[in-house]
Amino acid sequence: MALGKVNRKELTLIADVLPMQYDLVIKRTLREAQGMLWANLPPASNLPDAQAVKSLRALVRTPQVHQALKRGNDTALCFVLRAVNRILSDEGQPNTTINRLSDVLDEPELNRALGQNSRMILGQKKPPAR
Repeated sequence: MALGKVNRKELTLIADVLPMQYDLVIKRTLREAQGMLWANLPPASNLPDAQAVKSLRALVRTPQVHQALKRGNDTALCFVLRAVNRILSDEGQPNTTINRLSDVLDEPELNRALGQNSRMILGQKKPPAR
């Protein structure tokens, strides 16, 4: 085989590996988005809602995430990230955006798919009645 030519077997391997890399980008991005939201729960509330939304927009609008959404497998995680991207594209009030993102990013099924526990629900539990 001449230099610069790729055989059919190598092409198949490349085609199989790329979607897996996109899946990893999607999973990592969702974990980071959850982390940003969870870090902003009371009592920490490190960022104002507007700054948190701005940071989340920057996260999901990177070229790597855009490429993963465009070319990745249509998995449940990909659909969740598309939903996050859509919520962040709306120019509503930051607190409304945060609430909508919380509804999407703290679903028990998503947390199971990402292999983690729900921190948002734990942070919002009411104290026990006395």
